[in-house]
Amino acid sequence: MGLFDKLFNSNPSTIVYAPKNEQEAWVAIMYACIAADGNVSEAETDKMLQFLVFKSMFKGHNIIEDLFKPAMTAQKQIGSKVVIDSSASLIGEDGKPTLVALVMELLLADGILGDQEQEIAEYLSASLNLESTLAHEIVEVMVIKNKGNVVIVD
Repeated sequence: MGLFDKLFNSNPSTIVYAPKNEQEAWVAIMYACIAADGNVSEAETDKMLQFLVFKSMFKGHNIIEDLFKPAMTAQKQIGSKVVIDSSASLIGEDGKPTLVALVMELLLADGILGDQEQEIAEYLSASLNLESTLAHEIVEVMVIKNKGNVVIVD
C-alpha cells in the first residue's frame, strides 16, 4: 500500500447511496441506465429531463439540484447496477412499467440496443420484478417506434 492510497483511493464498498424519495429513485435509475455504457451524451440527459418535467410526480421538485446531481454522483462512484439496486425498492408498482418504458425510450433512441444497454435493461427489469412478458412488449414497441432513428451527436 502506497503512502497516499488512503487519500486518493475510495473503496466502493464503503460508499452507500440511498435515494431520499421515489422521484430521486426514478432519476437515479434512468441515469444509471443511460450511463451503463460509459458514455452519457447531452442529448440523452436532455431527453431524460424532458420526460421528467411532464410527469406530475415531479411537480414542485428541483429535478437538477435535488434529484439529478445526487444520482449522477452516485452512479459515478458506485456504478449503475448498485444504483439500481439502491433505488428499485422505492419505485411504486404502478410506476414500474412506465419507468421501464422511459428507460427503453432512452436506450433505444438510436434504434439499436447495444450489448451493455441490453444487459442493463434486463438487469433493471429483473430488479423491478417486472413480468418478462410485459418487459418484452415494452421493448418490442420501443424498437418499432425508434426504427430508423439517427444518432444525435453533441
